[in-house]
Amino acid sequence: MLDNLRSIFRGHQRELVCGYCASVMAWIELRPLRHPTVRHVTGHQVIPMREGMATAVARTRLTTAKEAAEDPLFNRDPDLPCFIEHTTRQINYLRVQGGEPVFELLCAECGANYLRSMPDLCTQVRRSPISRVPIR
Repeated sequence: MLDNLRSIFRGHQRELVCGYCASVMAWIELRPLRHPTVRHVTGHQVIPMREGMATAVARTRLTTAKEAAEDPLFNRDPDLPCFIEHTTRQINYLRVQGGEPVFELLCAECGANYLRSMPDLCTQVRRSPISRVPIR
């Protein structure tokens, strides 16, 4: 219990790693009494979105993917059902976040995208015993 309390007041720097290809997507820095910073591997700062904006983006992606699934030109794409399922999980994830700002993390290697709230990222970073935090 005391270690959990101490970890809140300790600074953390971690690599956020893609759950699919295990490449580094971003770096996160948590410091006491300051806003956390997230930097993409390209060097730019990742700016959080409001939950409503993130939900709108995810719903647009889902609608576009469902339309593509009905198109005879694209309906044989083997990745399309996985993308629809992934986007549906993202929308469900956003529903339970309670209005928290959300970061969109993009993998430069495989193209995977993740939506994670700051409390979720902070919890994962503080609980990680190593410097690489896999995002799933």
